[in-house]
Amino acid sequence: MSLPAVAPHVVADAVAALPNRLLAKLDQALEKQPTWSITTSADGATVTIDDQVAVTLTTPVDTADRATCNCLLAPRCLHRAAVLSAAPVLATHPHQAVAAGPDPGTPQTTVTTSTDLPDDAADSSATAEQHAVAAQVHEVAAQLLEHGVAGAGAVLQADLLRAIHQARAIGLPRLATAATRVVELLRAARRGVPGFRLADLAEELREVLIVCHLLTNGVGDQHVARGVSRRGYRPVGDLHLYGLCAEPLCTTTGHLGAVSYLTDDNATIWSLAQARPGDGNSARNAAHANVNFGDATLSHRELGRAGLVAVNAHASTDRRLSHGRAVQAVRTSGRSWHEEPAAALWRQSIPEQAARWLNALDLAPPERPAGHDLAFLDGVLNADQRGLLLTTTHLPGPVVVLAPHDDPVLPYVANLRLLAAHSAGMPVRMIGRFHGPCQVHGLAIAASWLPDRFGGHVDLGIDQLQRADLPGSTTIEPPSADQPQPPLHLLTHHLQRVVAAGRSALISDVDRDARALLDAQLPTAASVLQELRRAGHRRSRDAFGRLNQQESTVLAVAWLTAATYQHAAVMAATAGSWQSSSLDCRQAAVAAASTSS
Repeated sequence: MSLPAVAPHVVADAVAALPNRLLAKLDQALEKQPTWSITTSADGATVTIDDQVAVTLTTPVDTADRATCNCLLAPRCLHRAAVLSAAPVLATHPHQAVAAGPDPGTPQTTVTTSTDLPDDAADSSATAEQHAVAAQVHEVAAQLLEHGVAGAGAVLQADLLRAIHQARAIGLPRLATAATRVVELLRAARRGVPGFRLADLAEELREVLIVCHLLTNGVGDQHVARGVSRRGYRPVGDLHLYGLCAEPLCTTTGHLGAVSYLTDDNATIWSLAQARPGDGNSARNAAHANVNFGDATLSHRELGRAGLVAVNAHASTDRRLSHGRAVQAVRTSGRSWHEEPAAALWRQSIPEQAARWLNALDLAPPERPAGHDLAFLDGVLNADQRGLLLTTTHLPGPVVVLAPHDDPVLPYVANLRLLAAHSAGMPVRMIGRFHGPCQVHGLAIAASWLPDRFGGHVDLGIDQLQRADLPGSTTIEPPSADQPQPPLHLLTHHLQRVVAAGRSALISDVDRDARALLDAQLPTAASVLQELRRAGHRRSRDAFGRLNQQESTVLAVAWLTAATYQHAAVMAATAGSWQSSSLDCRQAAVAAASTSS
């Protein structure tokens, strides 16, 4: 069972109200969360802490009086603060509406709608209040880098949640969204959620610090720095849609569901998604649950193979379709990937597809269109120690096909292993998700040698392949080696170590890795890494012998400088790896280094 979402200021106020003796025990109380008994109802949830204590949450939990505890110390009690600190972050204000489903491009976030910013918030420059909130968020983020994930307990998270509430109130949606993601990922890291990735936390922290830098210094386009709140669904007219594929959604906030990708007559990609609280065991079944779209009721797996005629369709700016009652839709027959309009997606060159993906990464997540990161590839399957490979005539080297999730409940890993062992040399048409230099996450495949029972293609995260479904490997030339990549992982490693362990992570190996970057003709990478080391080792004290808090800000600036360079260099190297002709990715990274410097 999952807890209902709680407004950020409610959590912050509950933590701030605790006396010091209870505040020191808050993280220990959160460690007992697996022992809590949660009973949900239409009005909210009741959390049984032990035989005598229970905390009741009444939805929506947007004010303090909607979270009560029956102990004698309530409301300034440890039980209430612990339960609120464990609950997901409510992503909307009370007067705002919640959208029908999650954003398929960012399945770890809660999807909301929001009205446009008021006219006085649309000025070209940020206000003094916005500067103050950005400085507050920057201070909390600097403390996170100072102490790492291990030191980012409920108290630091509460400070960040208070800043999130203020950012929402004064019209800083981009900062509020990124900071909310940081809180969610911090909680996932401290709980040991299997789907947590340290790289995701580092990326979201980079986004937070960049926005704070833009706002506090008044540089760049301030409208872009403030961001645009996600708006509601709007009419997009009548659509004739054809299913492409479907995939399960597993989020770090405990929500499970599925998303279907569809294309219209113009080969424009749309998505239809839904997610609900659940546990890992129901992840695969979520794709077989019914989804209502107008008058049509079918599962996500069926939707990925069927057609739909929608009248008065509604969608958000990123082409997420609405499940609303205003939509009228009927089911029609689908079309295969080799028929129009789907076939047009495979005619776009691979470099153009990669450019579409990389360009979309410069946009805020709410503005990235559905399917911006999908790769439509034709090729021949192969395998070696790297796993399943796809060899295509349009690239000098093979594409490594990875599993989006390694959860054994989902069939991704098992399907890819079967294909690698028993389908080498066989032609396929594939839909993947761009993941890195010549790497994709495999989502679905179609081939003439697959059994008809799969309905034209196999959704690798939903359908389960069997040995009898595969034709067996044929003799094929060994795959070529990976294209040489610049050793940017050395810099990435230290950036992520600081996020995980704080300043103390910069004690060893930094000088050695800086020399390796110099040897690889990446002087800017070596320079930002050395500056990060100096910032990490620099500790001064005030007249009373206390550590100078300004040193945390210096560390945050050095970390952001290195992270910004690393992001630009990785993007340049990734773009080079997807070119049709063989390119030296190291030269691409050096070019990015000179641009960043």
